[in-house]
Formats: sequence, C-alpha cells, structure tokens
Amino acid sequence: MKALIVSDNHGDDKVLEAVQEKFANQVDVLIHCGDSELQNNSETMAGFKTVKGNNDWGLDYPVQLQLIVDGVKFLVVHGDHDKVNYSLTPLMLKAESLDEQVVCYGHTHQLAVSMESGILFINPGSISLPRGEYSRIGGTLAIIEVTEQQFIIDYYNRNCVPIPELHFEFNRS
Repeated sequence: MKALIVSDNHGDDKVLEAVQEKFANQVDVLIHCGDSELQNNSETMAGFKTVKGNNDWGLDYPVQLQLIVDGVKFLVVHGDHDKVNYSLTPLMLKAESLDEQVVCYGHTHQLAVSMESGILFINPGSISLPRGEYSRIGGTLAIIEVTEQQFIIDYYNRNCVPIPELHFEFNRS
C-alpha cells in the first residue's frame, strides 16, 4: 500500500495538479493535511482526502479524518488543534486512543517523521511555504509505502523529484 501526503499549499493549485498528474496512478490514496485554501468542490481537490487547516476559513473540510487503506489505519489532522508546534504528545494520545497506525499532520511547514509507541507520525512539510532545516528544498511532499514488516518513507520536492537523503525506514511493531 502506498499513500501520498501533502500539506500547506496555501492556494497554490498548480503544484497539487502536478503532484496528482505525476503520482495519482502510483499510490492508493492522496492525503492532504490542510491549509489548501482551495474549495473542496474544486477539480484540484477532488482526488484528495483532506482536512481543514487553520487558514481554510469557510471551507467545508472535516477537522480530522480516520481512513483505512488496504487495512492500514490512518489519522489525518492539520495539527493546529493538537498543539504540534510544541509537542506530539497530544496527537500521540489521540492516536493511541483511536488505535491508529499512521498519523499524518501539517501546520508547522517543517517535514518530520518518527515512530512513537508503534505509531508512525509524518509531516510532509509545506509543499509551497517550507520552514526549518529543509526549507532550502523549496517545498516537500511524502510517500509512504507500507509493507507487512516496514513503513518506508520517501520525501520529494515540489517538482516531484525524490530527495535521496530523506529516505526513512521503520519496522512495524
């Protein structure tokens, strides 16, 4: 199973169209972690499972999504309601209570991936307005491949080119 995760494009519809064109037929699900600033009935957003970000004023997206894709349980949030700027603890407690396997979040505009208490936490970073250590890349998205034994994560730049130093593998417990 493969999932593409993107977040925080802040109205940049062209980059999402390019991402869909490149990857839609290579993954099982397209996930958007909020702050698209695009209408949920727009053609650009039609292929994405999307949550509402703090800049998605007046848009009709849910605040959180629970998805099951090929038996893998995903929790998708933007992160602003879960205090991800300060700690992953509130989000981890929520994920544990819901028995989730993968948690996708955005909001910080900084890519991050970690395994906590047997749960994969992944922030794809902002595809349009990156911050932090990897802002020099100019925007990122992530693709997760889930096998029986592992979570395999690869980050790509906004031109859909893989970033070799941002390849991660975690054993599933």
